[in-house]
Amino acid sequence: MNLPAAPAIKFSLNVPNVFTSTRICLAIIIACLLSLGSKNLTLAAGILLIVAASTDFFDGFLARRLGQTSLFGSLFDIVADQILFMPALILAITSGLFHRVDGLFLLNPYLYAVPALTGGVAVLAGVVIFLLKSRKRAMEFPTPTGIAKVNYWFWLTPLILAVLNIGPNLLLAILMYLAVISTALTFYSYLKKGSYVFTD
Repeated sequence: MNLPAAPAIKFSLNVPNVFTSTRICLAIIIACLLSLGSKNLTLAAGILLIVAASTDFFDGFLARRLGQTSLFGSLFDIVADQILFMPALILAITSGLFHRVDGLFLLNPYLYAVPALTGGVAVLAGVVIFLLKSRKRAMEFPTPTGIAKVNYWFWLTPLILAVLNIGPNLLLAILMYLAVISTALTFYSYLKKGSYVFTD
């Protein structure tokens, strides 16, 4: 027997959601800067990428500190993460910003990028399916696992180093391999905890 539909998920204008909205706005600016491709604009994109990534910490921290946690805020945060990461990664690849680890990273950069992008698409698909199903019956959204929270930074750190063109090439390659491992562990943890979103 189906449970009653969950209450409507509503946007609320509070401090944490302002930080999340800022991340989305910065993501658009970063994508524009990377698409233009000049050295100075790419550097600016890298700096903004760090600023945007920092909002991922502050929105969650402030939501808990101010007692403003909500289902909408959690979903908004997850979507904003992917809006920041996925276009920036694709544009960084097309701009050749990962070429410096050719010979150091197997199938560069696709062994890093394809699992990360697949993970991002799976997360977004999970959010959409959850929203559709929760209109008909109550359903608890699976909160990100501990490894999933860390995994986002394993995705972002190599991207930031590549865009800013900083750090030894070997370090970048090692971080990309760690991202692959972290992504595999995250897939496994989500399958154990949240597969019901897709199957129930």
